[in-house]
Amino acid sequence: MLIGIDVSRADVLEKTGVEWYAYHAIQALKNATGQEAHSWLLYARKTLSPDLGTAPPNWHERVLSWSFKRLWTQVRLSLEIHQHKPDVLFVPAHALPRVLPARSVVAVHDVGAFRVPQVYSAAERWWQKRVAKDAIRRAGRVLTVSEYSKQELIQFCQADPAQVSVVYPGVDHLAGAEISDAEKRAVIDRYRISGSYFLYVGRLETKKNLLTLIEAFRRYKEDRGLGDPVSLVLAGAEAQGYSTIQRAIAHAAMDGFIIQTGYVSEEEKRVLMAGAIALVQPSWYEGFGFTPLEAMSLGCPVVCSRAGSLPEVVGVEHALWFDPADPEALAVCLDQIVRDEASRQALREQGRLWVAKYTWKRTAEQLLHALTVWP
Repeated sequence: MLIGIDVSRADVLEKTGVEWYAYHAIQALKNATGQEAHSWLLYARKTLSPDLGTAPPNWHERVLSWSFKRLWTQVRLSLEIHQHKPDVLFVPAHALPRVLPARSVVAVHDVGAFRVPQVYSAAERWWQKRVAKDAIRRAGRVLTVSEYSKQELIQFCQADPAQVSVVYPGVDHLAGAEISDAEKRAVIDRYRISGSYFLYVGRLETKKNLLTLIEAFRRYKEDRGLGDPVSLVLAGAEAQGYSTIQRAIAHAAMDGFIIQTGYVSEEEKRVLMAGAIALVQPSWYEGFGFTPLEAMSLGCPVVCSRAGSLPEVVGVEHALWFDPADPEALAVCLDQIVRDEASRQALREQGRLWVAKYTWKRTAEQLLHALTVWP
């Protein structure tokens, strides 16, 4: 069986959640038991990076050149599939091409534009709704990343429950050797972090609910006094609504206590998570939620909004929870996590045990079955 995979989202330079899912899913499939019985074709916009390009001998790369910024999937990939159809097409993190083989599998990660439309721009709402409905209408199989997201697809896109399968991603990709003191010091010095800190990791955009986080941190500092040394580290690239976030930071008047790092590498993220008092996930909505689980895998306690799939995937007993619309509730959680060492230790231990079930090996086994076993 020839299985084609759209690798375009996996091979971008500054990946976030959906791009990392595509990357790790592809890498895990390369090592899955049974993949050697098939031929695999990676459809790419450009020559793949060395890590993605390194693969078993039954894996091949097809570079589909395209001079324009947009429409690679809808035009160039469609043309390729029209001319040379694979037996199966897997789209792990993008819209479907207009031309499909008889068997196609697509991953739809969330449909937040239906549930919380106010946090998306008009263009984002239109695109996300279109992509999700198109996937339900045309794909042979739809995969999603949580039971919550499956129910959202059933409710908002009238998906047949039998058409949608839940395949949880892995989060064991940050596991590795003990982080050395030199590695810790290099990252801390690079970003001029002094003392203890709360950590947010993700794009700096208003739809991630950073305004609530900034206001909650201001209240936390106000209650404890400016003698409190704890900082808030915002690790991520500037995105939609960043100017509003800048104004909120200025209004909070927390000079020196709110640190922006810009986009961080996986190695830097690993160090920052391992050293934080807690990872704060303030989201209005998540279809899965990589970041809190990654933090838990490194022994970092999590303070999490009770939104979307997060209670399901993080586990209600494994984090401190708050309403995403309530900065005071978040401020209370921040204070509690700082004051209560026993609570922090319990969350560290419980978190590590909980996330052990989220492995890319298991994800790859389920993906391989979805791609290769057909009636």
